Amino acid sequence: MSPANVLVTGAAGFIGRHTVTAFHHAGHHVTAVDLRPTPAHLAAAAHWRRGDFADPALLAEIASGRFTTVVHQAGNSSTRAPAGPELEETNTLGPLRLADACRTGRARLIYASSHSVYGTLHHRTPIAEDADTDPSRCSGPLNPYAASKLTLDQHMRARHTVGLDWIGLRYTNVFGPDETDKGPMASILSQLLQQAASTGHIRLFDDSLTAARDYIHIETLTTTLVHLATAQPPAPAAVYNLGAGCAVTFADLTQWCARLHRQATSRPLHVELVPNPVPGAYQYFTCADMTALDKALPDRPTESADSIEAHVADLFTAFHGRAIR
Repeated sequence: MSPANVLVTGAAGFIGRHTVTAFHHAGHHVTAVDLRPTPAHLAAAAHWRRGDFADPALLAEIASGRFTTVVHQAGNSSTRAPAGPELEETNTLGPLRLADACRTGRARLIYASSHSVYGTLHHRTPIAEDADTDPSRCSGPLNPYAASKLTLDQHMRARHTVGLDWIGLRYTNVFGPDETDKGPMASILSQLLQQAASTGHIRLFDDSLTAARDYIHIETLTTTLVHLATAQPPAPAAVYNLGAGCAVTFADLTQWCARLHRQATSRPLHVELVPNPVPGAYQYFTCADMTALDKALPDRPTESADSIEAHVADLFTAFHGRAIR
């Protein structure tokens, strides 16, 4: 397979940084775009350009056919962002113009959607992509961020039935190393591990111990992106879930943290339960039905409860090592 010209937007973010690394290691020529400065440790992995993914000059470059694949990770990922023109432009309208440019330039487009589009799942079972507007299966978006992602998915399905090679990926809870700059938007798994490793004290909402979430490690995600970018024939154009297909309870996660903390320090973990200030906007269960992507990409890397637990141990060790320096 000859190297491809790959454009990664949102390249300085958590998922974007790992995406750049994955395509670079796979031997592709990477152009990276972000409003933020170039991460120093990735300066040699890509040709970095500072700017907006929806800049007309960049869209014209995409439309000219320069890039084989565009991996769109840019966007406003804050679940606290207010509804309005800024969120709509960043998460819906801008990506649609990007899709039009990819169609003209015959570039394969892979973009980040979100499992949050489903909102509350009414049954503790994995949910499939075609149930996103089924009120018997889910509530739909619980915040403007999720609504902006669902609107993008709906427009892509309606506008690009033919003529564009595209994939939308509804990520579940992505975690892994180098996530700490996300602050409160970091995965709850990483937040709890960092708390446990650095303080021996974690805080959980008092109504969340029976809650469960679907987690996917960042390397599993980025390896999937490389597979999708290079698959021949390409996977059918559609929105796909991307997660583990299994849910880990907060009680299990707490037990993992407690065991790892005791092994590292010989001391018990302190667990504090606090009231949930936003129960109506909280996803108590997330789990992706992975049937569609399994069929479209049979050789994709997979995640399991055992692999998640192994990644958790590695991440705790890294956090604890930094805490005791």
